[in-house]
Amino acid sequence: MFFVIFEVYTNLIMKNLLYLFLAVTMFACSSGDGDNNSNDGCPIDFECSTATANDFLSLEQVGEDYQSTVDGLGEPISEGLYQDMDGGYYWRWVWINANGDEECINVSCSDCSYGIIGGCD
Repeated sequence: MFFVIFEVYTNLIMKNLLYLFLAVTMFACSSGDGDNNSNDGCPIDFECSTATANDFLSLEQVGEDYQSTVDGLGEPISEGLYQDMDGGYYWRWVWINANGDEECINVSCSDCSYGIIGGCD
């Protein structure tokens, strides 16, 4: 009889400990800072291969460079996502300046970094 009571009591304790562990785990894994876009310090929080212009424009300095070029040359004549020979991705905006030459902003994209590259080559 003692072993039956001990076993029931042990099962209740183990069950409660399991619930407590699950509750603590759920609390510990939830974001407490309210920043749902946290990406462990990585500035890229989107998939490069399916990115949109807005994804790239949200990156630091890209939006500023884009807006500055729009202010000077107007809206781009073309834009799009391209893949380079190494398998990397980049977004390109193209404008035509007053001399009829192309001006471009290219933003390369990798797993956790990006670069702003001027020129249309």
